Amino acid sequence: PGQRAVVARSGLGGRGNRHFTTPTRQAPRFAERGLPGEEGWVELRLKLLADAGLVGLPNAGKSSLLARLTRARPRVADYPFTTLEPVLGVLGDEQGQLVVADIPGLIEGAHEGAGLGHDFLAHVERTRLLVHVLDLAPVDGSDPVANHATVEAELAGHAAGLERFPRVLCLSKADLVPEEDARAAAAAWRERLGEAALDVVVTSAATGSGLEELASAILRAVPAEPPPSAALPGAETPAAHRVYRPDRGESFSVEAKGEGAFRVTGPGVERLLARHDLENPDALRYLEERLRGMGVIRALEGAGFERGDDVEIAGTVFELDPGAPLR
Repeated sequence: PGQRAVVARSGLGGRGNRHFTTPTRQAPRFAERGLPGEEGWVELRLKLLADAGLVGLPNAGKSSLLARLTRARPRVADYPFTTLEPVLGVLGDEQGQLVVADIPGLIEGAHEGAGLGHDFLAHVERTRLLVHVLDLAPVDGSDPVANHATVEAELAGHAAGLERFPRVLCLSKADLVPEEDARAAAAAWRERLGEAALDVVVTSAATGSGLEELASAILRAVPAEPPPSAALPGAETPAAHRVYRPDRGESFSVEAKGEGAFRVTGPGVERLLARHDLENPDALRYLEERLRGMGVIRALEGAGFERGDDVEIAGTVFELDPGAPLR
């Protein structure tokens, strides 16, 4: 909340003709143009805001759990990648309510973009608690320990501080294994994770066992404040009010392009031309005054400039007479 970011800086504004009044120029008939600002394309990614996020491999049972814990109706099927967009549900008791998000399944390489992993992991950033849903009986016969490590590696690899988020481990599909095996698995995971998990809960969305315990664990474990997110490389935190002004850039260089032709380059002289209407005689006279004051005429003469030679500044060619105005 309240976060700010600079995506583009505006150009410096121009000054009106009143600014150019002098004792000999009491009614200037020219003004300054504003300088162009930065341009570019910005991609905005929506990150859903939830208190707890269900994460895990595809087909770990996250959608079934969300449907049983809340009134959400996610798509549920017995094949991977059923959920392609995060689904939100509300979990509550007499103490209050929390929003729980079913995050689409993560696969190996998700933090590098595999399986739309960047999009899925971005939603995890806005949660305050991770509920890692781990299948006790994977249909592919894979090792739950390796599956757990895969998901945790993808969360850590996302580089948004997800490894610091508090966690609850949910061992799902307990109805597919003997009860004593489920209890033994829970005990082994508590010993394996130690303080890395706030709680380990055995559940079955099919039978409803463990769901009340899981709901209580989530409501109890969600912190009052979200964990600090890792700062993005090069991220800028602007002050409440900041004025951006370009460097005056008075330095310039003079280059002989050939016989009777010269080029003047430098941010100051180029910006000077960009600010004024070159079709306005009064503006041209003012430019000549400024070029003299900056030492451009003197530098041209030192480089061999003679009356009637062409001078190019910012792509515009002038026939310059050191003793007369630009034309």
